[in-house]
Amino acid sequence: MRVILAVTGAVLVLGAAAVAGVRWTTAGEPVPVAAPAGASTALPEGEYEAVVDNRTAEVATDLRSERGAPQVATYAMPAATTWDQVRSDVAGQLDGWEQVGDCADTGERQVQCTWSEPTRWWPRLVRIVFLRPAEPGDTDSYPWPENTFLVIGSAPTGSR
Repeated sequence: MRVILAVTGAVLVLGAAAVAGVRWTTAGEPVPVAAPAGASTALPEGEYEAVVDNRTAEVATDLRSERGAPQVATYAMPAATTWDQVRSDVAGQLDGWEQVGDCADTGERQVQCTWSEPTRWWPRLVRIVFLRPAEPGDTDSYPWPENTFLVIGSAPTGSR
């Protein structure tokens, strides 16, 4: 009887260790997020570089953790792209993930949203930042009247 209990206990401990090991390995990689339709990695020339590069660097810095570096990509989007299209496209790839905070369109030129994987240990995060041109006639605007950009970051994080 003792042998059966010892073997059963060993199997349970090894099973739990295997699950934890698989979870640790899986959580160590950023989740791949495909860019929405129409996105291009070929960015047009213009005076936007400093602003877009700063947002990209902010996403990379915010998502960096002891678990590793994030994957961050910047895309040029068609001018008619809306925040709701981008947000729903990315959210559709993260089925079951939890939205972090409010992702409502505030009408500002920069809007962002973050999702967290619903797991207790080592959740992964995905963050998007949408940069759009100002309305025509807005004199206090970014100097790119016809370009819309999207920054997508994905990263493993530490424990909650």
